Amino acid sequence: MDQFKLKMREVRIDTEEFEERFAEYDIISEFTGIILTLVAIEENVRYTSFVTKSYADVLQKQKEAIA
Repeated sequence: MDQFKLKMREVRIDTEEFEERFAEYDIISEFTGIILTLVAIEENVRYTSFVTKSYADVLQKQKEAIA
């Protein structure tokens, strides 16, 4: 059965490009919490971009204001 599992690729892109491309994404902490990761999944590809915690806070407030 493992032969049929699709492996998800990961692509790291510039934050500006990430914001232009994805309206829906998650903000996660993978490391120390100072640097956060923007994550969007599209067609079995995991797109990521690293941002500072303060910038992630700004993005989170923008997302909440839109919702």
